[in-house]
Amino acid sequence: MASDASRQDSSKVSAKSARAGVGGLLKGFVQHPIIVSRVVVTKVKSDPVRVAQAAAEALPPRLRPVVGSVAWPVARRARRAVRKFGMRVVKGPWNEAKEHWNAGRVSEAAAVLEAHTKYPFIKRRAAYYRGELAAISPDPIPPGSKVAVTERVEGRVLHLVTNALPYTQAGYTVRTHRIVTSQKAAGLDPHVATSWGWPMFQGHVDASPFDEIDGIPYYRLLPDGHGEIPFEMHGRMVKGADAVTDLVAELKPQILHAATDHRNGSVAHAVRDRTGTPYVYEVRGFLEETWASRDPIRVGSERQVLQREREAFLMREANAVVTLAETMAAEIVERGVPRERIHLAPNAVDDSLLTAHYDGASFRTAYGIEPGEIVVGSVSSIVAYEGFATLLHAAALLRDEGNPVRVLIVGDGAERPNLLELVEELGLSQAILPGRVGPEEALQAQDAIDIFVCPREDLRVCRLVTPLKPVEAMALGKPVVLSDLPALSELVGSDGAGMLVQAGDPAALAKALGGLKADPAKRAEMGEAGRAEVAAKRTWSRVAATYQALYRSLAE
Repeated sequence: MASDASRQDSSKVSAKSARAGVGGLLKGFVQHPIIVSRVVVTKVKSDPVRVAQAAAEALPPRLRPVVGSVAWPVARRARRAVRKFGMRVVKGPWNEAKEHWNAGRVSEAAAVLEAHTKYPFIKRRAAYYRGELAAISPDPIPPGSKVAVTERVEGRVLHLVTNALPYTQAGYTVRTHRIVTSQKAAGLDPHVATSWGWPMFQGHVDASPFDEIDGIPYYRLLPDGHGEIPFEMHGRMVKGADAVTDLVAELKPQILHAATDHRNGSVAHAVRDRTGTPYVYEVRGFLEETWASRDPIRVGSERQVLQREREAFLMREANAVVTLAETMAAEIVERGVPRERIHLAPNAVDDSLLTAHYDGASFRTAYGIEPGEIVVGSVSSIVAYEGFATLLHAAALLRDEGNPVRVLIVGDGAERPNLLELVEELGLSQAILPGRVGPEEALQAQDAIDIFVCPREDLRVCRLVTPLKPVEAMALGKPVVLSDLPALSELVGSDGAGMLVQAGDPAALAKALGGLKADPAKRAEMGEAGRAEVAAKRTWSRVAATYQALYRSLAE
């Protein structure tokens, strides 16, 4: 029953979001009719099925039966007729190109389609593949005219990021906002610019080019209604470099601070060449490793190798590199960056979280969790490498031993449907997967958990990159149990702030959880040690001081 309710809730959220998107589309059209019209045309050409699907979900319920019985069958038949005519000739090459693309053989994907580009949808797909390949190839952005920037503003930093609040709520965007607000509190003058075309190309066509969030200026580099609107990443990077160059001439920052991935780094590199502004490259992850971890066939592919080389080039070229952990610093050294040019700015929390209290009790009550039950789980994006299947199997073992625990996994992602199926397969009625929740409710969920679990798989990306959520749990005084991987063991230090277990081993995890369930004193001791570890090393005020010293050294 819990699984059915979760699916219904997700469906309602999806429909509500789609309706809000159409409302934003209408509002955006009123504000910027030419720009919005061109963006919509670009989106329809690149992905007509998704656009149609979103429009259908956004319809009022009373109109959906009419569309379903009349308009949609006609539209589907017309679309099938057009596609059938073209696909009759190119079905084989189309599918072959798609297989190459999914496996990371980008050049081969484009080459397969070249002989069939007389069909517009094939021509567009081939151009998309070529553009994505150009984005990760050497020198993706052509040289631009030099721009003299005089009288730079002391302490002003322009952050270049992929996306940001409020349109995207994720670990990446939250980290950005925490960095800039802590920098502002430390006396710096941070500004943020998002990637060209975002969030308009994600459907938020009513987005304004400027916003201020908690006193931080956010700039959105949006189409101006003139020139081509590129649908692939290479064209958008070129547009982004021009827009950021203009922004640097206007704002006169002392430093550019680009956060991974290579798209932002390449823009910063190009703008430094044009304006002479030093750039810091912040490596928050190795996205080519994350991408390759989803399918073994991708390891060593053209896409992974080229992206890795591009990332390494940008790290070596940067005036300084910032990263989250020593495990990541070691990898960056392997890519050719001297250790003395690498600075650590770990995942951190607001100082206030160390003393904050959230109403976990009401969260437990809302989901039928009794006061005396021990809740184990996580608040996280639900993807395969997080290893939550191991946690569910461990909970099944504890149940079979007559020592049950409640499992709470809050969040959404590609792996959630598989976990819901596994819950049913294991007959694990005590597992709760409520889906995505808001930021405040996420902290309530953290407080509702008695033992926070991070059971990541033993994959290269998990060995390298440190997550944020265990740090938040430690700040709240929760004992944490993590896979024994370098990036995770670095989180807990050496003072008993967490417990490490073998990755991918349900029996080992069950033993650790069962032991902690039976020992409330040990749980309290681990929780306090974790809080002390965070207070000593992982608060944003401490991280801001690191940035301040780094910027000062580069501006001298």
